[in-house]
Amino acid sequence: MWDFNASGNIICMGSIIMDISVKCRQFPETGETIYTSYPYEVTPGGKGANQAIAAARLGGKVRMLGRIADDAYGHELKENLSQAGIDTDMLVEDKNAGSGVAFVWVNESGDNQIICSPGVNLRNTAEDVKSGLEIMQKGDILLMTMEFPRDILMCAVKLAKEKGGFVIVDPSAAERCRLDAEMAGYIDIVKPNEVEAEVITGIKIESRESMEKALEFMEEKGISYPLISLGQKGIIYKADGKVCHEQGIAVNAVDSTAAGDTFIGALASCLAAGKPIAKAVEYGNKAAAKCVQRMGAQVSIPYARDI
Repeated sequence: MWDFNASGNIICMGSIIMDISVKCRQFPETGETIYTSYPYEVTPGGKGANQAIAAARLGGKVRMLGRIADDAYGHELKENLSQAGIDTDMLVEDKNAGSGVAFVWVNESGDNQIICSPGVNLRNTAEDVKSGLEIMQKGDILLMTMEFPRDILMCAVKLAKEKGGFVIVDPSAAERCRLDAEMAGYIDIVKPNEVEAEVITGIKIESRESMEKALEFMEEKGISYPLISLGQKGIIYKADGKVCHEQGIAVNAVDSTAAGDTFIGALASCLAAGKPIAKAVEYGNKAAAKCVQRMGAQVSIPYARDI
């Protein structure tokens, strides 16, 4: 049975990056140049920052861990987090690397392709994590991506569980297959999409049966509440021995860039407020549906009043 006693606090750990995005009619083929009438935009992003913004806007009390460069983008990224009400005291300012940048293409169907140069985000250390999680309390939520080396990820999840925390992991990252059995044993919730679920489990997600097998595989690895994001088809997850499907919400999607980050941030904020997992999944689903109706990453993340 669901027995998580939330403290109300969320600690976010993931990339903090500046997005340079442009919309185009269609993606170019190899060697092809495409011209677009849409203007480009430079806006704060990064999966960790997006999730922190989502959690804060949707009701959570959030602290951000990570590194920020001592450059114009870095200063803007930190100020953007602060303006959202996020505690940035544990961010490490690094003078030896530039800010991370993501180049985002969005076609007219709302699909995206992204190339990311992480910059200063590659310089996070286990010592940063230990320092940042020093004040973590029982009932706090650690919401983290897998955009770090394995030793840093293991350090974070172990410390969080030692302190009585609740661990939520977004496995989106270039090396997401690092979610092995040892790490999984420290994770309460993991939320891959269909592609990531196949990488983690080796099971191609193409039917209800395959979805249930993938959920069972993750549960057997030690994850308490495995979820799979199905895009427009919603969320399928396993809780208390039952497989549940939260249906997708039909909307006019224009950009899916931060939908997953919005979902998981909303999920964390709802759990931090003491709600059960079914309510949190429903809340995250509604928040993601709002997000995809607007262009951009953080600018598209809704507020609690919008849900």
